[in-house]
Amino acid sequence: MKSLKNLAEVCQEEQYRFISSFDHVLTDMDGVIWLAYKPIPGAAECIASLKLHGKRINYVTNNGVSSVNSICRSLKRSGFNAEEEDIANPILSAISYLKKINFRGEIFAVGSQQFKDELWAADFQLASDPPQDIEESVHSLLENIADNDNVMAVIFNYDVNLTFIKLQKMLTYLKRKECLFIVAANDKVTPIGPLGPLIGNQYFLNAIQNISGRDPFYVAKPSEHYVQFVNEKFHITDPKRVLFIGDSIVEDMSTADIGGYQKLLVLTGSAKLEDINNWKYPTEYQPEYYVESLKVFNEILETVQKCQCIP
Repeated sequence: MKSLKNLAEVCQEEQYRFISSFDHVLTDMDGVIWLAYKPIPGAAECIASLKLHGKRINYVTNNGVSSVNSICRSLKRSGFNAEEEDIANPILSAISYLKKINFRGEIFAVGSQQFKDELWAADFQLASDPPQDIEESVHSLLENIADNDNVMAVIFNYDVNLTFIKLQKMLTYLKRKECLFIVAANDKVTPIGPLGPLIGNQYFLNAIQNISGRDPFYVAKPSEHYVQFVNEKFHITDPKRVLFIGDSIVEDMSTADIGGYQKLLVLTGSAKLEDINNWKYPTEYQPEYYVESLKVFNEILETVQKCQCIP
C-alpha cells in the first residue's frame, strides 16, 4: 500500500500536475468548508480560488436535515457564491429515486420537518407521525405502533426528535416485504466542532436491520444511487477529471471510489493524522494526497500560480 502524501510537502511541479488533472470539484460540506455552519478559516477563499482557476464547483453533502434552499442561503451568508443548482443532498437523491420508480403510496418519513416539507412539495403523501410522548402503558404502546397498510415506504433520515416509538413504528411497517426501506442518512458521526461529534444514524440503523432482517436501499453517501444521482445532476461524463474533497474516509473517500473520482482528504473534520499514519481502511479508499485544510490547499494554489505554473 502506498503512503499518502501531504500535498503541501511535494514539489511544485507535482502540485501543478495534480491541480491540472481535474476540471470539476465535488466537495463535502460538514468538516470541509464549515462546522455546524460556522465557516472553517480559509475555506471560502479556497473555493473562490478554485473557481478563478476555471474549476467547476459543486457541493455534495450528506445533510438531509436541511433543504437545498436552506443550505444555499447558509452558503451565501458564509461567503460562498453558490446557487441551489450547485448542491446535492440526500433529500433530492431520495426524491429522484422515488420518481424513477414511480412510487405510489404513503411514506413514513423519519427526519426533519424540512425533509418532510420537501417530500410534500414533490407531491408525495406522508403518513402521520406518532405522538412525541405517549402514555406509559402496554395498551398505549400497541396502539401507537399499529400498522397502516397505506404506508408503502419507510425513509430513515437524521431526526433530532427520534423516539423509541418512531423506531418501533418503522419495524411495524417493515414487517411487510412490499414496504420499501430507504435510508437517507447513514453517517457514523457528524462533526460539529468542540461539542461534537453528533451520534449518527448508523447505530440506530444497525438495530433496525438486525431486528427486521431487512437490507435498506441507500440514497446518501456512500451509495451507488447517490453517485448516479450526482453524475446526472451535474452532467459528469469524465469522472477521472473530477476531484472529490472530503473529511470522512468512510463516507467521502469511498464515495469517490464508487464514482471513479480523484480524491483529496482534508483533516478539518472526521479524519485525523493518525488515520493516515495507521491506515485501517480498504486500500481503494486511499487518496493519493491529503491536506490539513482548505486554507492550506488555497496557499498551494496561490504559490503555484505565483510561480506561473497555473495560467
